[in-house]
Amino acid sequence: MNPNLREIAYGIKNDCQTSFDQLYHLFHKKIYFFCVHYGLKTKDAEEITQEVFVKIWISRKSINPEKCIKAYLYTIAKNVMIDEFKKQIRIKATKDYQMQLIVPINNTDNTLAYNELMGLVEKTLMRLPERRRTVFEMSRLKGLSHKEIANELSISTKTVENHLTLALQSFREVFQDSKIISLIFFLISFFKY
Repeated sequence: MNPNLREIAYGIKNDCQTSFDQLYHLFHKKIYFFCVHYGLKTKDAEEITQEVFVKIWISRKSINPEKCIKAYLYTIAKNVMIDEFKKQIRIKATKDYQMQLIVPINNTDNTLAYNELMGLVEKTLMRLPERRRTVFEMSRLKGLSHKEIANELSISTKTVENHLTLALQSFREVFQDSKIISLIFFLISFFKY
């Protein structure tokens, strides 16, 4: 490893802002072009580049100066890009799913059944405690991951999982009580390609 990079890594580990600035000036353009090279839009590449350096600063105490900080930077960049690609896939899948919901149905019986089911879903959603409803909507409607929800709401991922489990249990109970199984089969067939 370049001795200068080792000194920079030691400096960052010891909270030296100057060392961090040196690292930023050495690598921010390289990380940016690395992101662009792998297909990110300019704006996304800029945001990810910034996020990489924020992550370096936040985790500076865990940096091992004896290891290559350059490789560490690129590993963080790769992981953040993968997270961004997953997020974009979730958003697209959510939009595609929502578009399917607005496709008109010509069959009156199916429309009535669908409306009944949507009414039950809405009522059940409104009966959930506020935090549980928020977690459910962020997960199922916005397509956010458990980690993203936890970060946004300042709760643990385990708490997110618990809220989702309890919300889904509420939906199961409502569907069983209303004997709505035939509607569920209808929706399954409706959403098939």
